[in-house]
Amino acid sequence: MAWFSLRDSLLHLVTTPVLLLPLIAALALALCAAAGLRWPVTALLSGLVVALVSFVYSPLTTAALTAWLSSQLPQPPPPVPGPALAVLVGRSPEIAAASTALAARLLQQGRIQAIYVSGDGPATAQRLLDLGVPPQRIAGDSCARTTWENAGLTSTWIRAHHNAAELPAILLITDPWQLPRASRAFQRQQLPVTPIPAVPVLPPLQSNRLALRESAATVLYGLQGRM
Repeated sequence: MAWFSLRDSLLHLVTTPVLLLPLIAALALALCAAAGLRWPVTALLSGLVVALVSFVYSPLTTAALTAWLSSQLPQPPPPVPGPALAVLVGRSPEIAAASTALAARLLQQGRIQAIYVSGDGPATAQRLLDLGVPPQRIAGDSCARTTWENAGLTSTWIRAHHNAAELPAILLITDPWQLPRASRAFQRQQLPVTPIPAVPVLPPLQSNRLALRESAATVLYGLQGRM
């Protein structure tokens, strides 16, 4: 948990331009001053460095990272007959709004039989009830603190409530940025899932922040051997 706190602080710094760009500018000015460069050259180089770093927060970067994350999605498992189980993982209210709406629609269409919500508060389950989902069709936990724990607790619940030889198809529903990493986490814990993106309505900067954060987290998962 100490690592999570440090990691989140670093990610918050990197994904927040009003924090990172002044820091980059100050660092560039200090390095130029230490090198004994004249002020016009110092100003020019510092401005160029800040401009290059600010490109990280552009829509083009968001689109490129989103496309790269999509390429990390695993192949879906073979189809399983019968209605599936939808799994939602805890995220922000905007993402929860998109994922619950999609899950409720799939239930109304008869494509899923139940919805499991992992690592989120009662608000997400209440949103499902407000969308007309019967309470007996909703299960979940509020214990998972990480995507890896989402997969572990969901697997425990599924195997406790279904015959091991007749596990339902599992549709994993979350935002397109977390989806590749979450799908791999479930897959590594012997729970093959079909990834289903729920695209939330977000301001461009928030989409960029999620793309940056999940790209970094996906790389970290790869280094840990979890992809």
